[in-house]
Amino acid sequence: MPRVSLLYKVVPDDRSSLYYSEYEYCVTLHISDASCLRDLKTVRFEAAVRNAKHWAEQEIVRNRRPVRHPWEGTAKESALRETRDILLEQAGEYKAVISYNVLSLYTNNRRLADQFVKLDNPGVRLHLVRQAVITRPAGVVQLQESKHGYRTYLRERKYSLDQRNLLLNFLDSREGTLRPCGALMAWLRQQPKYYMANLNYSRSHYFVDHDHPNEGTMISLVMPGIVRKTLPIQTTK
Repeated sequence: MPRVSLLYKVVPDDRSSLYYSEYEYCVTLHISDASCLRDLKTVRFEAAVRNAKHWAEQEIVRNRRPVRHPWEGTAKESALRETRDILLEQAGEYKAVISYNVLSLYTNNRRLADQFVKLDNPGVRLHLVRQAVITRPAGVVQLQESKHGYRTYLRERKYSLDQRNLLLNFLDSREGTLRPCGALMAWLRQQPKYYMANLNYSRSHYFVDHDHPNEGTMISLVMPGIVRKTLPIQTTK
C-alpha cells in the first residue's frame, strides 16, 4: 500500500519492478543548475558553481540586460549548497539522476524527501514522490493498443550536434517503419542555445517503436551505446 505523508503526497507508480531493481521510492526535485550536483567533491562542485555563474552572466550580456550577478543574494546558490549538504549526509541511501534542472533521487528511505521540504528554501522544490507498486508483468511494455511489436528505450548519454543529426536523418529515412516518440524527435530537431549543454543529452524515457526486434541493433550502429533495452509490446485492449 502507498505510504502517507503529512508533508507531501506519495503517488503510486504501477511498475513491473522496483526502480533500478532496488529502490522503492523516487523523489523528484526541481533545482536551478542541478547539474552542479553531479560531483559532490568540493573541488568539482565549486568549479561547477563558478562555471554556472559565468555562463549565466554571459547570457545577461548577450541579452543586453543590466549586468548584475544573477546568483548573489538569491536562493539559487544556497539551494545547491543546502542540497549538497543533505546528499553528503545521506551518502549510500540513494541513487541520484540529474537531468538539467531536475534531480531524481531513488531510495528506500522515504523520509529523505522530508529533509528537502524542511529546508524551506524556495530554490528547492519538491515536485513529486513516487512509490513503486509492482502490478505489471516483467519484460514487456503494456499498452492499450499499438501498431508495433517492440519498443526500444534509449540511454541518457551526451552526443554532439553532428551525432544527433545523424540519428535524425536515420529516423527520417525510416518513417513508416520506425515510430520515435515526440520527445525524442523534439530533442533531435532542437538547436543548442548558449550554455545549455543539456540539449546534447539523450534521455532514458526516449523510445522508438518498431516491428522487427533487430531494429534496436540498427539504431546502435547509427549511435553506438545509445540503446538501453528492447522489449516486446503487449496490448491489453
